[in-house]
Amino acid sequence: MPGIGIHGGIKVGFQFAQLLSEAGAPIAVATPGGLAPSWFRCGQPVVDRQNILANAGPSDTLVFSLPHDYPMLKATGARLIFHCQGTDPLIDPVLHDRDVTILSCWEQAARYARTVAGREAIDVGISIPDIFFYDGAAKDPCLVAFMPRRGATIAERAMKHVRHLRYVPIDNDTEEVCAATMKRSGFFLATAVGEWFGLPALEAMAAGCVVVSVPVVAMEHLRDGDTACVVEPARLPTVLDDISGEGAGLRRAALRDRGAAMASRYRTALHRRKLESAMRAGLKDALSWN
Repeated sequence: MPGIGIHGGIKVGFQFAQLLSEAGAPIAVATPGGLAPSWFRCGQPVVDRQNILANAGPSDTLVFSLPHDYPMLKATGARLIFHCQGTDPLIDPVLHDRDVTILSCWEQAARYARTVAGREAIDVGISIPDIFFYDGAAKDPCLVAFMPRRGATIAERAMKHVRHLRYVPIDNDTEEVCAATMKRSGFFLATAVGEWFGLPALEAMAAGCVVVSVPVVAMEHLRDGDTACVVEPARLPTVLDDISGEGAGLRRAALRDRGAAMASRYRTALHRRKLESAMRAGLKDALSWN
């Protein structure tokens, strides 16, 4: 891992390591200084990244997601597995390296690997921690949750335009606080332009929010008018105003129900079963796990 900060890719990587460990694969997570993240629960062994880079060799297997790490990891001579969490031309050299095993977290990533390099990735999936799924707690229908770290100006325009709603930022919070905020909010604004997948929007669907999102690269879970309102940034305040109006109650209910149904496809229990299939499809051999 390149770090332990609040980034979806960090959580997804640790989650994947945890599921591999539960499947019996001996695995540790390498981070700068051997530090563990404090913003979500993590039970995986953590080791120092620099020590791994200095000592890894052909008998080791290294799993990575950040394409920037590829040259230095390749130089170690270790077996490499690319845990593809998103698509960008930066990953093309990785995809073209036939010695690297390719894993995909979602269908758009698998299609990209197929199109760019003629590679069939092993589908390992992605999931939402159970803590995000709505548990019947009281909701405030006028509360809008958002994450200001990316797209703060979009959220600010919404606050100025839609004044009958109240807004609560989720910023530098733990996973527990984030989930609790989503579960009591009526809406969630996903404002990260250029996001690969948009995991917070899916977590908000699980929490029972009406999601209003800018487009992301992988749109398999964000279906405009079905599971969410997907809109270009300039129109987001107008769409939020419309969907939060008095006459849109039935539309909000339908969006919540269909969003929750979509999120249920990403339960951790289902992810475990998908990983079992991935093991049979070649992941076990790639890990040199017996």
